[in-house]
Amino acid sequence: MNKKIIFALVIMGLLAVSAANAQNSLILNNNGDDSMYQVSLMQAFMHGEYDGVITVGDLKKHGDIGLGTFEGVNGEMIILDGVVYQAAAGGSINVMNDNEKIPFATITKFDEDGKIDNINASNFNDLTSQLNKEIEKYGTNNMYVIKIKGDFSNITVRSVEKQEKPYKEFTDVAAVDQKVFNHTDQTGTLVAVYFPEYMNELNMHGWHLHFLSDDKTKGGHVLGFNGFKGSGQIDEIHEFNMILPTDDSFKTMNFTENMTSKISSVE
Repeated sequence: MNKKIIFALVIMGLLAVSAANAQNSLILNNNGDDSMYQVSLMQAFMHGEYDGVITVGDLKKHGDIGLGTFEGVNGEMIILDGVVYQAAAGGSINVMNDNEKIPFATITKFDEDGKIDNINASNFNDLTSQLNKEIEKYGTNNMYVIKIKGDFSNITVRSVEKQEKPYKEFTDVAAVDQKVFNHTDQTGTLVAVYFPEYMNELNMHGWHLHFLSDDKTKGGHVLGFNGFKGSGQIDEIHEFNMILPTDDSFKTMNFTENMTSKISSVE
C-alpha cells in the first residue's frame, strides 16, 4: 500500500480517537452531576458583599437544587426542581425572574446516590445528628445536598429585608432586619446543604437548611422545628467550582479575621 495512504489512514485513526475522547470529555463536563457551584464565598458575604455577581438565569445553568440569597440580601433563596424561589421578608414566596442578580448561592444538579427512609426527628438538632450518621457511610469530607420531604408539627423560618448601601455586615443585618415566621402543620421540602470542616469560611461547615412548603406559600432559612416525619434523598458531591465578585470592595477586602463564630451566630 502506498506510504502516503498508510500515513493518511493513521492520521484519520488518531483524529477519530481524539474526537471520541473529546466528546466523552464534553459530556462529562456538561453533566453537572457531583459538582457544587458556588457564587462568592461565605466570608465575603458575612463582610457585606451583597452586590450581584451573576443572574438567576446564569445560576440555573449549573444545577437544579440549592440555596442562597438575592442582591442586597433581598430574602432567602430556595432552588428546587430547577425553579428559583424567593422567601421574601414580608412572608410571600415568589418565583424569581432570570434577570435577578445573586451575591451568594450554592447549586448542584441533583443526582441521587442514596436514600433515607422513615426519618423521625424531634427537632433540628435531632435531624442533623441523623444526617451526620448517614453521611458517615459515604465520607464526611465530601459535600452533600439532601432533599428531605415530609410533615412538620411546626417549623420556624426566617427571611431578611433588602439592604441599602452602605451595606452592614451580616451579623448586624440579622440582628435588626431579620423577620421570623412560625408555621404549624406544614408539609414540604428541606434543601439541606453540607460542607466539610476544611471548607469552613469558604462556605459554612455543617448543615444549612432552607424550607419550602408544598403549596409554595411558606419558606425560608430554617431556624428550628419540632416533630418531623419523612424521607430523604442524598446527593454525594466531589467537585467544587466557584465564581468570585469582581468589584473593588472584594478585591481589597481583608479576609484575615476568623469568621467561624460570626457565621455560627447567624445560622
